[in-house]
Amino acid sequence: MKHTVLFTILAAHSLQAAGGGGNDQGYYTEERIYQTRPDPASERFFGIIGTTGIKARVYPGVVLKVEEMMPGSPCEGKFAKQEILTGINGTALKGLDPFVAMGNALTKAEATDGKMVFDVTSADGKTQRKETVTIPVLGPYSKTWPLDCPKSKRIIDEAAAFYSNPEKFKESGMSGALGCLFLLSTGDDKYLPQVKAYFDAFPKDVKAIGDHTWNNGYNGIACGEYYLRTGDKSVLPILQWYCDDAKDRQMFGCGWTHWGRGIWPGYVAGGLMNPASSQVLTTLLLGKECGVNVDEQTLLGSLRFFYRFAGHGTVPYGDHRGEGGLGSNGKDGMVAAAMQISAGASGDVTAYQKASKYLALSTIESYSSMICGHADNGRGDGIWRGITTSYLMKEKPALFRQSMDRLTWWHDLSREPGGSIGMATLDFYGSAVGHSGPGMGFSFTAPLRKLRITGAPKTKFSQKYSLPENLWGTKADLAFLSLEHNPNYLKYGPEEPTHVPYWALGGGYHQPEKDLKTLPHEMFLKNVYHRHDMIRTQAGKALRAIDAFDELEKLLQDPDPRVRRAALDGMIDYNYWFGIGNNPIPTDKFTPAMLKSITKMLSDPKESWWVVNGALMALKFAPAKDIQSRLPLIEPWTKHSDWWFRDSAFAALSGLQKDDALYVKILPTLLTMATSEYHTMPREWMMQHLNAALQQKKPESEAGKLILAALRKGVDTSEIKPGDRAAEGAHNVMETLKVCLQNDPTLAVGLANALQARFSQLKTADIVGILASPGANPAGQPFGFFSVREKLDSKQRKELEDILYTVYRPEIAERLKAKDYAEEAHRPGIVSTLIDLAKLRNPTAGWKPIGKVPKSELVWRFKSFDPIVEKDRVPTREKTRFREIQLTDDLKDWFKPEYDDSKWNSGRAPIGKGVYKAGDVSFTNQSEWGKGEFIVARTTFEVEKLDYDSYRLSILNPQGFHVYLNGQLIAGYGWWQNHPHYSPFCAVAPEHLKKGTNVIAVYSNVEYDETTKAPFGQVDCLIEGLKHSDLE
Repeated sequence: MKHTVLFTILAAHSLQAAGGGGNDQGYYTEERIYQTRPDPASERFFGIIGTTGIKARVYPGVVLKVEEMMPGSPCEGKFAKQEILTGINGTALKGLDPFVAMGNALTKAEATDGKMVFDVTSADGKTQRKETVTIPVLGPYSKTWPLDCPKSKRIIDEAAAFYSNPEKFKESGMSGALGCLFLLSTGDDKYLPQVKAYFDAFPKDVKAIGDHTWNNGYNGIACGEYYLRTGDKSVLPILQWYCDDAKDRQMFGCGWTHWGRGIWPGYVAGGLMNPASSQVLTTLLLGKECGVNVDEQTLLGSLRFFYRFAGHGTVPYGDHRGEGGLGSNGKDGMVAAAMQISAGASGDVTAYQKASKYLALSTIESYSSMICGHADNGRGDGIWRGITTSYLMKEKPALFRQSMDRLTWWHDLSREPGGSIGMATLDFYGSAVGHSGPGMGFSFTAPLRKLRITGAPKTKFSQKYSLPENLWGTKADLAFLSLEHNPNYLKYGPEEPTHVPYWALGGGYHQPEKDLKTLPHEMFLKNVYHRHDMIRTQAGKALRAIDAFDELEKLLQDPDPRVRRAALDGMIDYNYWFGIGNNPIPTDKFTPAMLKSITKMLSDPKESWWVVNGALMALKFAPAKDIQSRLPLIEPWTKHSDWWFRDSAFAALSGLQKDDALYVKILPTLLTMATSEYHTMPREWMMQHLNAALQQKKPESEAGKLILAALRKGVDTSEIKPGDRAAEGAHNVMETLKVCLQNDPTLAVGLANALQARFSQLKTADIVGILASPGANPAGQPFGFFSVREKLDSKQRKELEDILYTVYRPEIAERLKAKDYAEEAHRPGIVSTLIDLAKLRNPTAGWKPIGKVPKSELVWRFKSFDPIVEKDRVPTREKTRFREIQLTDDLKDWFKPEYDDSKWNSGRAPIGKGVYKAGDVSFTNQSEWGKGEFIVARTTFEVEKLDYDSYRLSILNPQGFHVYLNGQLIAGYGWWQNHPHYSPFCAVAPEHLKKGTNVIAVYSNVEYDETTKAPFGQVDCLIEGLKHSDLE
């Protein structure tokens, strides 16, 4: 039950932290501040050097090289590709963060004479020179920038001119919405026609707008802001659609997926996508203010979900606890904006105001990890940092000024020739000119407060509405939204920049710079009083790491709930969205004083919920008898409406596992909690505990029998909601079923029978998934009914196969005939599963290779080659490599049947280079690819009759490809396959085949090993036929 994407995200975070200068090999001579600082051992993106127009890249050793020059920019014609930039304006780059150094040089040059004098070394290293690039002089930033600042005003005007020009900026969706918001944020009415034109271009039938969460969220905000500015009612149907769509597609009653109406709970955890969902929440809130119809349950479910993250870790990607990075890739800022709008409701909105301000503080203090994140590589941070930093102009003017002045280098490095804005250090969408710039531009316009999300007052078009005064927690929980350090913080010395404890103490995705035992205890004690929750948590964890249990014991009694929670975080080695960490307090170190403090926390109805949450997890490590005596304090939390508390209560009760007798007594409660838990992440943790207990105590033990019986019953009783949300509960049922099968395969027959009763509640993909047939999973080794057969005796195996054949096969066949287009994405898996089910009785059923000669005996003709023009060359570092390139004249019409390939190399397939392998799976190359990056390959096959009902292409290939059949393009794919297998790629229209000689032709390319940079590629394919009678 591991979430592949979840661990991919964590790996991305870890790489970012490590790559941010952690492995600096003694290169740097300055303090480490930014996570984006290049790792001397690696290559990385640099991008445009501001308004010079130079596009550069960082190579190992922090060598900054020219990649290209923007046409028409000040640098055009002054450099050669791969020339090395070693200094700027008399300052050597060695030992410095090149991003900061170049940004600072730009700021200074724009304030003075506009001269950027580069120290340049030739690509071969033999010659050096100085090269001057003159950029426009804008003057210095004022002391109050971007307010009352001529330079900022000019930047805004030039950027607005760019983003209002449809010839220069043609984006739609999320980027288009950002462009509109930027124009509105200037406060200049002359840009209103462009915004109106943007929404006028939307479909008149608003349903055709679609259900793309990212686009709908950002466009919804722009639409609401435009209406509140103008009162133009023509856009209200669009806004109403976004609010209606949000109601229809909300999952788990709180959030949304990337797009569409399906949900994949195994994706991350729960399948929700908060960086898209949070904008939908803000759209709903703006919808209320604009007076459109907003479903109250939809709005409050999402508002409660997001509010509770404030002060409890950075806003995560999905339905988890808060994350453990200092930065959130903009998600804290996104939710801050939602809280900003919420604060405009009638009544007492103190909680929303405080949440908005705290999340803005969290964004400001995350400067060390700015422009870092999963998938978009930090784009969200760049957008929302600019929007929310200004929230603290009034409450924290010194902090606001410091945060702006600290990042002048970044703002000037981000700006591009011609007035557009990019996003310095961001490698996303090829960093296309102006693509992400409207978001970054908010740094200059947000302080003007011309948008509701940037702090503008309500307008004459704003409608009154109310929100609950308190959606989550007690009054004590408001302490976690404080903008101030605990007074004890300053007793240990003056305030330090946040990056100091960030690097010293470590975080959820990076280790401390030094051994914590070498640091003074005062550093840890100081930072448990820090205003930022992540710093407090890391300080508490540091105290645990050095076994300072006496200090944690004292801190549990602190009057500040923030400090009490930090002490609890230390005790449980809190691991953020995972809950309890790997190094919690040993039971023999759990003192009576600790127990007394935790008991007080659980007994006090006024105690902060967030403190109670930590106390429940910590109680897990108390002696079993002490947990048992506090059952009345734990049990109310087992039924709490928020899964954070149900999960923590489960953890507390699971601590009774230290005593077999007490554990057996509490097992019915644990089992009821586990099988009735609906949210994906807590249910997974609960199931992991029960699975581990089965492994430890064995299925035949008293505890084991209780667990298996309850889980078996849970397959029948676990909730599955109707409609689009069915997949939420179905995932839980299937994961429960897998635990049963893994621990007692003999339950397979009973479980297969039991699942029949739930067919009407299950999607076809759920049934296909639990069957886990090999044909439906050619690239993996799934676990389910097919794989468990090997562990059954002959009698049980036959019983299971009879059920699969007589019950599951006709069920899936009927679904396939019904052409349920919501399931269309799973159609190949459905057909392959049906075939494997048919093979239970008819081993010869299924797809058959087309042609008289076996595939292994076919002779291919092939030729490899490299790009012949510069524009087609792509560095070996790029993972996505498939592309159309200019071919030599002799390859014209190479894919047509009449083409003469007699001069090409020949051999049998697979044709390959290097090793295409995953684990132990690989296919041996039969012919050598050749030296080129690209390959074209052809073979012929003879067909005597075309008597199959369906045909498909099956292909072995690690990268993208085009496949032609008799001169017709039948397949194209532009990404990659990580697991070697013959992929059933697509259906082939019968008219493309013919009796007699057929020609199949493939165009593809190699990719390069990320570590060794060695090339590898492989090509083989065939056409297969299927008779529909095999599916009946």
